[in-house]
Amino acid sequence: MAEIIPALNRETSSRITSCKKRFAPRLKNLLQDDFPYGYEISVGKTRRYPDFIVLHPGRGWLFLDVKDWKPITLKGLTPEVARLHPPSGIVNTANPCTATFVHFS
Repeated sequence: MAEIIPALNRETSSRITSCKKRFAPRLKNLLQDDFPYGYEISVGKTRRYPDFIVLHPGRGWLFLDVKDWKPITLKGLTPEVARLHPPSGIVNTANPCTATFVHFS
């Protein structure tokens, strides 16, 4: 199983959302041992915080942004905007795919 950095414990897991708490063990069980991964680690000059970063020295990096959206809630998606319809009403939010893009120079 893969190793998560920092380790999930009572103190660290209180800072992450429930959907990320459910996703973290799935990564641990599905990834091979040589894939360390971390959560909420700042990257880049703009200090972005992707939800999860998977690293493999020979294969590269994978940045994941985990959302607790359900298909019925997601009403539209463009490269710039995610249109959601939660019980509180229509919400337009930045598309996380473009909003969290990190450019390394």
